[in-house]
Amino acid sequence: MKMLCTARSPFRVTLPAGSAWRPAQWLGAVALAALLAACATPAPRDASAPVPDDGEITGEDAAPSEDRAEPREPERAATPAAALNLAQQAESARQAGDTARAEQRLERALRIAPRDAGLWHQMAALRMEQGRYQQAERLAGRSLQMVDGADRELALQNWRLILKAREAQGDAAGADEAREAIRRLEADIV
Repeated sequence: MKMLCTARSPFRVTLPAGSAWRPAQWLGAVALAALLAACATPAPRDASAPVPDDGEITGEDAAPSEDRAEPREPERAATPAAALNLAQQAESARQAGDTARAEQRLERALRIAPRDAGLWHQMAALRMEQGRYQQAERLAGRSLQMVDGADRELALQNWRLILKAREAQGDAAGADEAREAIRRLEADIV
């Protein structure tokens, strides 16, 4: 059997001599490619992006209205039950003195709900208990970034934890900054 090689294409194709693709074979190959393309899954959608209502017109074509005069803050999704259950298991493990298990459960909960400020605070408190003060400070700061304006109590808890971590590290200036933030929050001058 002789082999035929096409020299003009950048990809070298070797076919048995005398064979050629028939139109039916090409059509089958194109149909297979189209079928595979149709089975492809689309890219995941950003869960934090607001979804317009069915009748809502978005973009430049939308007419101005009183409802759109003030930008609305996107609503935060509720923490999934699985993450809350893991956080509860972590707290039970921490109270039993099993900080390694508590850490594992909180890490899993944070993978499920990475935008939950309470979970980040809980992890920061665990790090503080473990004597890992830099990590505790950093995690409490991350929780602060995610706290919405209405949850002043969680913000206070984070600043108190940051204060303890900075004091434990001997950071007097940082501790003073944390005390001032706590004073402002307690006086409601945020």
